[in-house]
Amino acid sequence: MKILKSPVFIICCLLFVLHQILQKVLHVDLGYVDSYLDSLLAMPIILTLLVAERRVLFRRGENYRLTVLDVVVATFFIAFVSEVIFPALSSRFTADWVDVVCFCLGSLLFMLLINPDPARESS
Repeated sequence: MKILKSPVFIICCLLFVLHQILQKVLHVDLGYVDSYLDSLLAMPIILTLLVAERRVLFRRGENYRLTVLDVVVATFFIAFVSEVIFPALSSRFTADWVDVVCFCLGSLLFMLLINPDPARESS
């Protein structure tokens, strides 16, 4: 599947895994990177996997792309669950609205580099 071979998707996944190893295994403290990198990388990874899922399970075809509305709804859902629901259910989670900004920036990265508008690509 072509979208899973996107260099941006692969870089996001590798950065996420590398950061988790540094943070959880090697106990390296990277300050703001620890606070916001995962939130920035989450949406490009989640949205790419969503496109792959729709292409395979719903047979949408290799040219299927998420609409802006799809991306906005998914971003809102992830932000709401992460920053409202989880903190309300457990003290282990903290609402941080900078994470919402990171989710939005990650979604923008996805729209521009992984899921570009075909009309914009051809011009």
